[in-house]
Amino acid sequence: MTDTATAVGASIFCAASVMALIAAEWRGDRRARRWAKIAAASGFLMVAVACGAPGGDYGRRILIGLAFGAAGDLALLGHGAGPLAAGMGLFACGHVSYLAACAVRVAPDEWVRAWAAAPVLLALGVLRWLWPYLGAFRVPVVCYMALFCATVTAAWSPLLTGAAPLGSSLLLATGVTSFFFSDVAVARQRFVQQTPWNKTWGLPLYFGGQLLIAWSAAS
Repeated sequence: MTDTATAVGASIFCAASVMALIAAEWRGDRRARRWAKIAAASGFLMVAVACGAPGGDYGRRILIGLAFGAAGDLALLGHGAGPLAAGMGLFACGHVSYLAACAVRVAPDEWVRAWAAAPVLLALGVLRWLWPYLGAFRVPVVCYMALFCATVTAAWSPLLTGAAPLGSSLLLATGVTSFFFSDVAVARQRFVQQTPWNKTWGLPLYFGGQLLIAWSAAS
């Protein structure tokens, strides 16, 4: 059962924390950045719980995916190859959880349809752009992008097949797609050029996407 008032309050808390996080990025305030990011991640976890995620197979798997995402956020507070690798691994675990959630609604053998070409083509374009900058991360990034393409394809399948409630399906598809594009900002920051502008547009896409995914557990 959804506690709508709590979920709305947690969403507002998450959004305010993201604004504080972006401000901290521009100031270069590491301490404020750490606490704002923890608060924002806590916000989308609270939304999932308020939406009743622990009460069903789909919701529990979504909540586990969000928890891995929150852990990945903490890992990416560090600098260098180690925290980046840890963050990628944790987010990959989150994608596996989202795939498991999608499997509750649509059987995996029904995921691959014509729409699967769209995320693959987008990923190939991003990889072509990033390739000269990736160095030792070429193989991990290719594997991560392949997994993410699978997640996007699976996330759209309930909406495009009509296999789940429209509202929840739309929230899931939009949330995962937003998450997908937010990773372009992360990649640009880590591999191409470090600038607060990457965070300014990437963080709202990421946390907004996770919020939408959390809200999808309400239906």
